[in-house]
Amino acid sequence: MDYKKSYTLLWVGLIAGFVLMLIGVFLEIGWLLWPGAVVVMADVLQTLLFFRCPYCGGHWDPRGGIPHYCPECGEYIR
Repeated sequence: MDYKKSYTLLWVGLIAGFVLMLIGVFLEIGWLLWPGAVVVMADVLQTLLFFRCPYCGGHWDPRGGIPHYCPECGEYIR
């Protein structure tokens, strides 16, 4: 998986996981909290594994979006 797909999946997974947890809280469906938490944890794990520089493999901070230049090696990111 490349860094663009990983970044998109990060936001889709976070939103889906938190929506599941919110539905579980507001409708008092306790078991629905667990799938939401699992989705969020899996999403964070995939971000740690795949949201990195394609040149040097350095990790990027997902809070800043996709950088134009790698903060580790300085390569231009297309």
